[in-house]
Amino acid sequence: SEGLGHYPGTDAPRPPTTAAASPTPSSGKSPFVVYAAEVGYGYVGDEYWTTFSSLTPHWTSQERSMIREWFELFHDRYGGARPTGAWANHFTIISWPITHAVLPVYLQRHLAQLLFDFRGALTSELLDDPRALGTRLAQRATNYTERFRIFCENNTLVGQVAAALLSGENEPTSYLTGPTLARLVEGLSEEQQARRWLKMARASATRLRGFRSGGSAAAVNTTAKRLPHATDPRLVLRRDGAWNAYAELPDLTGPSAGLPKVYDQLRVSRVSVNGGARSIPPSGLLYPGQEVCLVRWPRPDQPFLQLERGDVEINRLLSEWCVITKGPWWLFRHQSTGLAIEVKGKFVRPGHQYVLVGSDTIDKPPVPWCAETAIGAKGIRAYELSVPPRLSESEESALLAAELSVVSHVAIRPVGIVASAWDGEGEAEWLAGEPALLGIKSDLVLRRARIVVDGAVYFLEWTPGEPELLFVLEGLTVGTHELNVALLSHDDRQIASGSLMATIRDPQVRPQGATMGEGIRLLATPSRPTLAELWDDRAVVTIDGPVGTEADLRVTLLDGQGAVLTELHSTLRLPIDKAGWRTTAKAVRTDQRFSDAYDAAESCALAVTRDGVGFAALTCERGFQPLRWRFSRNHDGDAVATLIDQADGGSTTLAFYDVEAPLTAVQMNPAKPFTVPPHGGLVIARSGDAVAATILPTNPNAVINMPPARPVVTSQSNSVREVLHLAEGHQRWIDAALPADAFAAYERQTVGDAIAQAIGMLIGGSHWAAIERKLAHAQEKADYLGDMQNTVGVSTEHKALASTIAFSLYKWLKPEDLLRGFYDAITPSLADYGISGKPAASRFLLLLAGRPGHITEWKPEDASFILERVLKSPVLYRAARFAVLGTRALNDAEGVERSF
Repeated sequence: SEGLGHYPGTDAPRPPTTAAASPTPSSGKSPFVVYAAEVGYGYVGDEYWTTFSSLTPHWTSQERSMIREWFELFHDRYGGARPTGAWANHFTIISWPITHAVLPVYLQRHLAQLLFDFRGALTSELLDDPRALGTRLAQRATNYTERFRIFCENNTLVGQVAAALLSGENEPTSYLTGPTLARLVEGLSEEQQARRWLKMARASATRLRGFRSGGSAAAVNTTAKRLPHATDPRLVLRRDGAWNAYAELPDLTGPSAGLPKVYDQLRVSRVSVNGGARSIPPSGLLYPGQEVCLVRWPRPDQPFLQLERGDVEINRLLSEWCVITKGPWWLFRHQSTGLAIEVKGKFVRPGHQYVLVGSDTIDKPPVPWCAETAIGAKGIRAYELSVPPRLSESEESALLAAELSVVSHVAIRPVGIVASAWDGEGEAEWLAGEPALLGIKSDLVLRRARIVVDGAVYFLEWTPGEPELLFVLEGLTVGTHELNVALLSHDDRQIASGSLMATIRDPQVRPQGATMGEGIRLLATPSRPTLAELWDDRAVVTIDGPVGTEADLRVTLLDGQGAVLTELHSTLRLPIDKAGWRTTAKAVRTDQRFSDAYDAAESCALAVTRDGVGFAALTCERGFQPLRWRFSRNHDGDAVATLIDQADGGSTTLAFYDVEAPLTAVQMNPAKPFTVPPHGGLVIARSGDAVAATILPTNPNAVINMPPARPVVTSQSNSVREVLHLAEGHQRWIDAALPADAFAAYERQTVGDAIAQAIGMLIGGSHWAAIERKLAHAQEKADYLGDMQNTVGVSTEHKALASTIAFSLYKWLKPEDLLRGFYDAITPSLADYGISGKPAASRFLLLLAGRPGHITEWKPEDASFILERVLKSPVLYRAARFAVLGTRALNDAEGVERSF
């Protein structure tokens, strides 16, 4: 994409000159390939076709597919690049020119920063293998912008560009032509920070180039045992009267970065912990610092971590990544008062204190210094091991029988630069690029040490009279490495041995939410939310900090070039929980400055600061969207909706749903802007797999002077199919993005309530339908609690169930209390109605009664099975609907928003 002509005084590429007014299959292809790629070089992630059309005379949208034909021909004849990755599969046309642009201008700074961040993990092998380098860079790009992550999906291309940029200055490279490389370097050099990043990354690559890690010719056979992984949980014991067991869970951001499906499920799925006192909330494994108490020792025949309702293959991966040490005994070394950390190597040292944990079905080791102690987890017993300075042969044999070993006369430990982690015994951790400096200490008279690392054997001479031998391990790849040491006497006889597990982690860019140990910590659920998720209540933010401390919140909306559109400041009192965030977010959304800038914003930056305490930040992007809605206002205050269509398919459809006819789709022309009705509505644009669904903004001034909207929802038959049809309609409305318009949220809630009411009238029967009609117009719904209770059912059992619900409503105002309480109330009756072996049936009933759109997320066979039973026994639905409407009637506005 070099050597192109430009219009005088502009940076725009000059369109090729052909005999025809517009290109045809018989025209020369190469000039148009170069021209389209040059437009891609200036691409900023928004409206490629708009830019291309404005620069290209006589161009029409019907000719888009010709660009792909040109590039495919260029690929076949001249070996041009072929786009790969999920983005290329979706954008089958524009991915070609953008790929051939090599590195669009707006991504260059990101790549320079990524190379700088990754410089410590570079190896000579990676520099010679662009595809492997690209894969590693893509995994490291987790916390960069979505558009840059999309670029990194083409592993081969990003690896080749990176390898070329990391080549020595003025050195030729086989990955890019000289002019292309010079153009990229020139672009990166225009900004001081990017120039510094590239210079330091290049310096690291120069030092590594030509270096190969390796050992001596000697080698040993290694057994195929599983080494600990960096993603394994860390077991610790804490004493609070009795010992309690805890599992410190891993941050799986790195391992899941190159696996989009895994990352997406981790974002939205709860995680069950084998033996844990609680589940881990969605996104919990995408942050460091998650810990769970073990109320029961993990069962060895079950995975330690599993996603609830997770994909089978993803759960299999999780079971391989996160494994606790194999039993039957687990050894913990006393670290300080009330704390003991697991020794995964299961060796003891004379004169030290340990806690030994094992199954309650096996006997303790027969040594006199092993005494039982209390532990909170079920299924195990714990013993205090006070190892004496000297052990007899029988005592060592007793420990060996329990698969414990005794290590004496040798200690292996990190020295010099502090290791990233060190358990004080046999496991250390470094970040890639850090030197692993180690010392071997012994009180014996030695000749040399034999060191085996990953099967390679090294011999190091021991300096006479020195108590410690120092050495450094270099070139270790990311992962866990076993280091075995044998101390040899002057006749090369082994007189002592020891081992150490060295884990090399691939360092991640510092998470924006801050890390454990900092004064302020910000966590988002789901992790890395989009701009829409953050502001339409699909994501929540919690902010931890010193209790009662005031902190400054800054909310900044930015456009596609990073320019500030608006900035809002407010004061928070820490900590902020989910409810506190919803209140804060609502205040931001209703601010007129925020509403005016929201539709033009491409990203939002949150920053929480307090001098002397800490800082935490979160950046949310709107995300790359092939279909995107934008809104403006006409002189009457009505919203005007325009669809920005960047999809390649050319087959976009547009359906409009009016608030008063929420299940009836009206087909519209997607290419034409349209004036939105005063009450708003729902629009859904589709092109292939791309979908843009949004609730339309209202005209508040007009709505105030109009009667309230009355959604009309009708049903055709009392059947499972009809209930699911209504639930799907409900889901369309609740899943759509919200604009920065408080009235639009109200109209969506009105539609949702109308659809839920229609389901109630369909399933509940005529008497319950009468209650629903009264509630639809009631000013005070609590006045009808008695009517609802009396209408649940007529039998003694039905009345008893209704009475239990009625007396519990005040206890069930929180959704978690409602779920737990309704489960206890309804479960004894479920088997009588043909529902058994379905522990989540009570949750299904509550969702059907209050948020019916969510039942469409259940497995179709499970949803149909329960619905069939509910239609045969409507009392189940009436009980759930009474519980939902009753708790809403007694709750405040915020509680209603969070309820079922």
